[in-house]
Amino acid sequence: MKRSTSYAVRTLFVLAVLSFQARAQNAPQPPQQAEDVLRINTELVQTDLMVFDKQGHFVDGLQREQFELTIDGKPQPISFFEQVKAGSSKEQTLLAVVTSNSAPAEKTTPINESQGRTIVFFIDDLHLSLDSLGRTRKMLARFIDQEMNDNDRVAIASTSGDIGFLQQFTDNKSMLHAAAGRLTQHPYNVRDMTDVTTPMTEYMALTIERKDDPGVLEFYIDECLRAAYPLKYKRASCEVQVKSRARLILLQAASVTLNTYAGLESLMRSSAQMSGRKLVFFISDGFLLDTGPRNADPRGKLTAITDAALRAGVVIYTIDARGLFSGLPGVTNDVPFDKQNRLESANLREGPASQDALNALAEDTGGRALRNQNYFEKWVNKILDETSNYYLVAWRPNKEEETAPTFKNIKVRVIDHPEYTVRLPRGFLKGNPTLASKSTATVQVPAQPHQELQQALTAAHPKHEIPLTLSVVYLDTPEHGPVLTASVRVANEALSYEDVAGKQVAMVDVAGVIINDRAKSAGSFQTRLTINSVTSNNNFHDESATIYNYRAPLTPGLYQVRIATRDRKSGQVGSVQQWIEIPDLALHRLSLSSLLLGLQNVEQRGATTGAAGNPQVQFSTDHRFPRNSRVGLLIFLYNAARGESGKSKPDATVEARLLRGGQVLRTMALRSVSLEKQDLTRLPFGGEIPLDSLPSGPYVIEVIATDQNAKTSASQRVKITVE
Repeated sequence: MKRSTSYAVRTLFVLAVLSFQARAQNAPQPPQQAEDVLRINTELVQTDLMVFDKQGHFVDGLQREQFELTIDGKPQPISFFEQVKAGSSKEQTLLAVVTSNSAPAEKTTPINESQGRTIVFFIDDLHLSLDSLGRTRKMLARFIDQEMNDNDRVAIASTSGDIGFLQQFTDNKSMLHAAAGRLTQHPYNVRDMTDVTTPMTEYMALTIERKDDPGVLEFYIDECLRAAYPLKYKRASCEVQVKSRARLILLQAASVTLNTYAGLESLMRSSAQMSGRKLVFFISDGFLLDTGPRNADPRGKLTAITDAALRAGVVIYTIDARGLFSGLPGVTNDVPFDKQNRLESANLREGPASQDALNALAEDTGGRALRNQNYFEKWVNKILDETSNYYLVAWRPNKEEETAPTFKNIKVRVIDHPEYTVRLPRGFLKGNPTLASKSTATVQVPAQPHQELQQALTAAHPKHEIPLTLSVVYLDTPEHGPVLTASVRVANEALSYEDVAGKQVAMVDVAGVIINDRAKSAGSFQTRLTINSVTSNNNFHDESATIYNYRAPLTPGLYQVRIATRDRKSGQVGSVQQWIEIPDLALHRLSLSSLLLGLQNVEQRGATTGAAGNPQVQFSTDHRFPRNSRVGLLIFLYNAARGESGKSKPDATVEARLLRGGQVLRTMALRSVSLEKQDLTRLPFGGEIPLDSLPSGPYVIEVIATDQNAKTSASQRVKITVE
């Protein structure tokens, strides 16, 4: 039955002011057709590659027969070939076909099928000056605010580990800003434990160690003799001292570089569990590729990183954060001076030498290196556009490759087109194990949960054996202040049922934890749901879902909600995560509550009646709405300013916009909801957005509030899916 806008908004408001009760609820959903399954042999090695013409443009529409693939110089038949758009649902299907025993066959996808890009900014803050760190922060802020798409998954990581618990993939911009805010400078200064005042850079030390520039050694010996005056040192003694300094500096430099390599490799190994292609922007002031014969083989470390990149579907693009520089040393800024110009040649070589590792990381994984540019914000966006299309190639290794543990070099060329440039990873290690994914920080979980629930709660990436969706919202209440409500939706068709007293029943354990941005628990819960099946002659005739709500009062801050479920009969596990930021209303700035969504005909979404006879309406938890429906919106304004006299009512306007791909499709003004006792500190606004004539797919609803008195504004965004 069609209802008026006023009724729909008031119905939503009733839910907001009533207490959220933990309950199970069955909601009918449209049935889905069974998907065909494609089974293939999984003993394949895959890589992605890009082909560019002389102008640097991606070459589109190439076919399998136009490519020649060689492994260690031997031609290899291509078993699988496809052109893919990064971040599309087709990409997910193709990667599943290549990497698993059975995967869903490709199905028709809606318009604008983008699933978003997976992007990592790896900040090498152990090799980053204060000036470079400032440019990096500016670039990250620009990307998050202006260039990040709604469906992107982004992570910010650092060599030092300062980002801590916030080093996670997310689409939450508040969390990414918080992660970027934790970046600090670690002054890079290798020390030689001597009182010598003449600085010695790493490259100077390497030159002395290699004995490839006698003038450098002579300079430092002369400086040693001069510093020893009036004592009389023998030249041989100073030579021993200089070489010892050089050796110690290189040992320390190698240790820092190994930490950088280890952090990068660990990140790629852990991201291997995520499907799709990943772009890593490695930002550093550069460091030496080789730190001398007494240190670990740098090529071996790069080989392991290249292997990890291929297995995880990672392409690395490196950025020299120093920007334009003259060729003089730029890592420590300690430049020795020599009147006889014995250091001139080494000084000129040091700048390019510090870029060798950045060049190798990019080239070996199929990416590119950016050097000698002061502004790299636009370059990041250019690379994201450049890599939006690629070719996926897979082949079946022969018996020799199966048994040989050595590094396998991959080369691909386009037949009869020598002018084309093909970018792809340099190779892979056969038989190299992929490290298991680990959580970025210790997460405090509820007391004594099942081991599998605990593992799901602390895992770096969600589990999907039981499909779950999570909606996390907050409202500021007069009695308790900010109150968070987490609503988890369990797909009943994924559960295992057993006969209990003549009824088909599933038992599901649910555990959840609320964690602040320092990985400390702010709340937790455990419960067990008993779910009755909706059956007809012991067969499901429709799909259903169970929704469980958990409420917790919280102080202002950034939080992550993690919830895991376990089917007690089958042992299958599902988990889900979501970030939310609760503003500090004590700062008296204009703020908004979470945006609450529900259908206009809410009785069809599982409305029930409470003990007092009040309607208990469940807001949408999955944010999926059928076409031609009307989505009811409700939001609260906090700290709206009054007029100059301080007695007049707040003057605020609230506008809702429906967006897709960053473009505004529809705009509507939300109206103030009238109450018997108007609370001027919590102003409710509501309305509806019609979904008629919209193609299926993802959308964003954005609400923008403007305080006319204070001349300030605030906004909230929620993703929805139109079916």
